[in-house]
Amino acid sequence: MPALRLPQSAEPLLPFCHRYDEPLVNACFDTYADLLTFVAACGFHRFHGRLPDQPQTFLTKVYPIDLAVFKNQGLFPNLLLICLGAEGTSGVARDEERLCRIVEAFADVGSKYLSHELASWTPSRFHLEAAALLCSSTKTDDLPSI
Repeated sequence: MPALRLPQSAEPLLPFCHRYDEPLVNACFDTYADLLTFVAACGFHRFHGRLPDQPQTFLTKVYPIDLAVFKNQGLFPNLLLICLGAEGTSGVARDEERLCRIVEAFADVGSKYLSHELASWTPSRFHLEAAALLCSSTKTDDLPSI
C-alpha cells in the first residue's frame, strides 16, 4: 500500500505531536498522521489549491505512514478532498500513489508556513495560534443563511 512521508520542513513541528520522543506539554496532534493531515490542509489553503512542487527531502526519523493508517483514523476523506480540489478531476481517487505525492507537496508548503510562523509565535502559543489560523480561514459569508 502507498505511504506518506513527512517533509523535512515539518521537523520543527514534531514536538507538537504526542508520538514524538519528547513532546511539548501543549502537543496538539495525537499522531504523525494527524500532523501531516493538518499541515497538508494548511498548505492547500496557503496555495489556494494550486499544485506545489514536490519536496526534495523527507524526515528519516519518522517512518513513512501507510495510507491505511489515514483510512483507519478517519483522515483519508480529508486527504482525498485536498487532492480532488487541487486536481479538479476524480482520477486521483483511483491513483493512491499520486494522491500521496500531492499530499506530501501540500504538507511541505504547510510545514514551511507553520514553521516560519512558529518563530514569531513562541512554542507555548502554537496550539492557540493554529486554532486562530483555522478560525480565520473559515469564510462565514459563503455559508447559506438559516
